[in-house]
Amino acid sequence: MGSDSDDVQRTADAVVRALRAWPETRVGDVSSPVPNRRGSGCRIYIEVLADVADQVEVTVEREAQEQPVQRRALPAGRGRRLSR
Repeated sequence: MGSDSDDVQRTADAVVRALRAWPETRVGDVSSPVPNRRGSGCRIYIEVLADVADQVEVTVEREAQEQPVQRRALPAGRGRRLSR
């Protein structure tokens, strides 16, 4: 993201090259330049995926829950009402 579209494109290209060179990441879609909502310049969105050689499956189990604590409601207030 930036106010100079050419600078944004050069930066995005450098980031994509660096990410592609890194073995643990994969670069997915790279968007075309998207104009900034405010001001000049643009944004470029880069999808980055992690290569996980060993996919890990995680199972979360919940142990028996204790009985919930019962609380009584506070009594109706007898305070002063604020006038508008």
